[in-house]
Amino acid sequence: MLNEMLACIIAWAESEARVRAVVLEGSLAKNEDVDDLSDLDVNIWFEGDLAFGRGTEWLADIGEVLIENPLDMMSPAGEIRTQLVIFKNGEKVDFSFWPVSLLEKPFPYYEKFEMLVDKDNYVAKISKCVTENKKVALAKSEFERIVNEFWFELHYVAKFLKRGEVWFVQGIQAGIRENYFLPLFEECARIEGVKTSFSGRKIEKWLPSVFVKRLPCLFAGYDVADGWQVMWEEIALFEEVSFFVARNRDFDLPIAKIEGMKALLKQIQEA
Repeated sequence: MLNEMLACIIAWAESEARVRAVVLEGSLAKNEDVDDLSDLDVNIWFEGDLAFGRGTEWLADIGEVLIENPLDMMSPAGEIRTQLVIFKNGEKVDFSFWPVSLLEKPFPYYEKFEMLVDKDNYVAKISKCVTENKKVALAKSEFERIVNEFWFELHYVAKFLKRGEVWFVQGIQAGIRENYFLPLFEECARIEGVKTSFSGRKIEKWLPSVFVKRLPCLFAGYDVADGWQVMWEEIALFEEVSFFVARNRDFDLPIAKIEGMKALLKQIQEA
């Protein structure tokens, strides 16, 4: 079905004069983790006025739309219009719309791409937008920020658990997983020379197994008692992960501050 949708997009682009090139990026272009549920990430390179990306009339020759969501995203080249579309056949296509004038000053964007349509031989210029995927180690200052903010956020967890506000605590914990655990998990993988995926995707494949088996402890049920148990289990896991990173990157941990925070959290729970 993906190939059928691509054929429809290519046929539309070939007949649309304002479209000068069409590029496929994302998992299909990289040939990574592709399955029947994969999205199509399609870049429309155009000239003239932007007549796409809003409404569904322009999509009529591609397929019947079930639901769509127009957005603007920031890129290294500035703000770019996008339109996320789910067609009635179940295919999801993330369209983005790029004026060809941007190629006069190539910018880092693509990891890999595939040219689907190229009316003016833009492939050479678009190739200059390919980024080098470097494994950049976590900076010491960023590590220190993550550790400090993690312990600061736990004060909110304890305070609102004590008040019985489970819904609010669940939101805080989601932020803790994304903003503090995930960057350290990614650093653990880099230390071991393993390639990660964005936003924690396929984490069971790239995170060291010693930490993978501990992931369930980061997810609490809708219950105050369970919330307290999860808080202490996540503390133990965070200490292990941060120590692993600190030891391998020659970073320091604020041990006195950490012990002080654990004592305060226990005091809040038992008060």
